[in-house]
Amino acid sequence: MSRHAVRPLQVALAERLSHLDPHAWDSLTGHSVFLGRPFLSALERTAPANLSPRYVLLYLDDAPVAALVLQLVRVEGRSAISLTTPLGTVAQLFDERALVLGNLAAWGTTGLALAPGLSAEQASLVWAEALRVIDRLRRFEKVEGHVNVSFVKDAASLEDARALEQAGYRRVPSGPDMVLTVDPAWKTFDGYLASLASKRRRAVKKTLEDTAAAGYRLVTLDVPALERHAVRLEQLYAEVWANAEVRPLKLSGAFFAELQRQLRTDCVVVGLEREGQLDGFGVSLRSGAQGVGYYLGFDRSKRDAPLYLRLLTSVIEQGMAWGVSQISMGRTAEEPKARLGAAPGEVGLWVKHRTPPLNWAVGAILQSIQGPKVEAHRVFKSDPAPTLQSPL
Repeated sequence: MSRHAVRPLQVALAERLSHLDPHAWDSLTGHSVFLGRPFLSALERTAPANLSPRYVLLYLDDAPVAALVLQLVRVEGRSAISLTTPLGTVAQLFDERALVLGNLAAWGTTGLALAPGLSAEQASLVWAEALRVIDRLRRFEKVEGHVNVSFVKDAASLEDARALEQAGYRRVPSGPDMVLTVDPAWKTFDGYLASLASKRRRAVKKTLEDTAAAGYRLVTLDVPALERHAVRLEQLYAEVWANAEVRPLKLSGAFFAELQRQLRTDCVVVGLEREGQLDGFGVSLRSGAQGVGYYLGFDRSKRDAPLYLRLLTSVIEQGMAWGVSQISMGRTAEEPKARLGAAPGEVGLWVKHRTPPLNWAVGAILQSIQGPKVEAHRVFKSDPAPTLQSPL
């Protein structure tokens, strides 16, 4: 496409996903569970009070070329960022409304989906328009106060860095998505176990044995069970949420039931039960050829069983049952996930404050914070001697 052939894009914006053309949306977002209508509808129907979604379709000559997921969120620094971490030093800068391109309740491809087959020039045009949409929407959304901070979350590869930097965004360190690459030879969870080095295999088996010996059984929770346990799910999730370094959203127990209802066989929720009491739960999602270990919660007071580690292994079990090629185990707790064979993947988080001096201050402080280093372990029999890995 020549420079003279470039035409402006048309923008369709909605506060509800159902107000946009579903066929156009599906044609762009089928590759990611987090961009799909079932997931977004579940979140929309049970959204936290501080979250308000926006959805955008971009068209070129009446053909849909991009789908955008944006979120208006009230990020209250003291509750959203742990003051005991380095980010706590700038918590006060985020005690305000923010606009996010991407999904704060997800990771991976969450904010921008491009139509397949776009040229590099067309993709660049889409990105430029997406950033203009963010600026226009930020200025427009003033009914509840100014929107001072914009984020681009998990939507930009290194190739998009120039456009973001030119628009005034600063790259921010963020925890890596820990990803387990599935060897096709494994076939089953037992195949995964057999591939582990003896030390790691013993550790996984001990997790399974110790949890069972403590009287826990792993059960699948259907929609009626999730609705029945909604209050308990919220309590268990809140224990993990309160321990996180960054916690902009607090999801409800009803969200997990609605997620199961919307995603059906692409969502499996397991619980750890003992004597009729639910003390832990974990959610696995299927996103094409990738399994996703989504949110989990557990009772931290139950110290007689490794509940968290048992829930992590359930994610691998479910991924193997689905036959996926990768299992995303999410951010945080990098060490135990690395011991199960997951490695840090590339992530991208960019931030911009509308006031230039504050934008410079936010960028300077955040860019001085080092991302977590993930120690490499000899997990599989075929692994070489470990080295220290540093996520991008």
